[in-house]
Amino acid sequence: MPSSLPQFQAGTRITPGREGAEAYAQAIAPVFDIRLRDVAGPGPDLGINSFNIGSMLLGQAHMSGGVFGYGRDARKIAATGLELVLVQIIVDGEDRRRAGQGEVATRPGDVCLLDLTRTFQSEAAHCTNINLAVPRDAFDARDIDLDPLHGLVLRRETAGAALLRAHAESLMRVAPDLRPEEAYGVGRATTDLLAGLTLGHRAEETRRAAADTQRARMRRFIDANLHDPALDAELLCRRFGVSRASLYRLFAPLGGVSEHIRNRRLRRVFESLSDPAQPLAMTQVAERYGFTVWSSFSRAFKARFGMTPGEARGQGAAAAAKVSVQQAATGGLPDWLKALDAA
Repeated sequence: MPSSLPQFQAGTRITPGREGAEAYAQAIAPVFDIRLRDVAGPGPDLGINSFNIGSMLLGQAHMSGGVFGYGRDARKIAATGLELVLVQIIVDGEDRRRAGQGEVATRPGDVCLLDLTRTFQSEAAHCTNINLAVPRDAFDARDIDLDPLHGLVLRRETAGAALLRAHAESLMRVAPDLRPEEAYGVGRATTDLLAGLTLGHRAEETRRAAADTQRARMRRFIDANLHDPALDAELLCRRFGVSRASLYRLFAPLGGVSEHIRNRRLRRVFESLSDPAQPLAMTQVAERYGFTVWSSFSRAFKARFGMTPGEARGQGAAAAAKVSVQQAATGGLPDWLKALDAA
């Protein structure tokens, strides 16, 4: 197992000039379209430094030397399929952002929450922020309604913002020395902290009228019905009143609807097998999620997680950390975002 976390860096601070700027834009392309205007004489100063912590992604980004616009519109959402929550902690500088109806100006110390299944725009001339990307279903599993939280800004004067900033800055300091076997627990603890500190922020002014995307609703339905042998494309079409062609288009960014259902079932089996408190036999766990032929299930499981079902059960919680590291061992930030979304 590697001795350090996978790290990704890009930008003009790593590769000067146009090549570095293009690498920066490519790295964030799964999340935002970027626009640049009013470039200063020396050119843009851009940098990303990211770590893959398995159950979440951590990174720091810097931008100056121009005016940078970031956007995530309905077309971008449909094309990328990312169902993640992005938490941005403003460390230096400021930006102006719109997520919903009103525009908000941020300051150093503010903490901003974004649901990447929803639209967003921002603009900044000089800003450094720490970013945490967490699967949306981590909040769904804690019964947290993300609708009123999209676009929420926790002001630096609040205890929640101060705690999150201190935690994020500590993570950035220790990440270069964090061992992979520690990373899974750190990621889960960070998600618990985020969830706990956002539970109380449901004031009327934070409520949003915008609805979830249809694909997000379908994914939640899939996760709630993974045990149902009738769960397939036909059931989804009937349940949500869409044609097969529309369904296939919706799930194309995720590899197709059948592949998504299969991967979610494999993930649920993996979580059950790596849970020391799970008493069922391996075959019973597999059959619960529709895998009735052990040989084909075992091959699919090993192809997905790099270990056999027996190894996952034997290693317990440590198996989750191992899989997180294996899935992050290759590729860069765009690949990490897609893998995190599929986890």
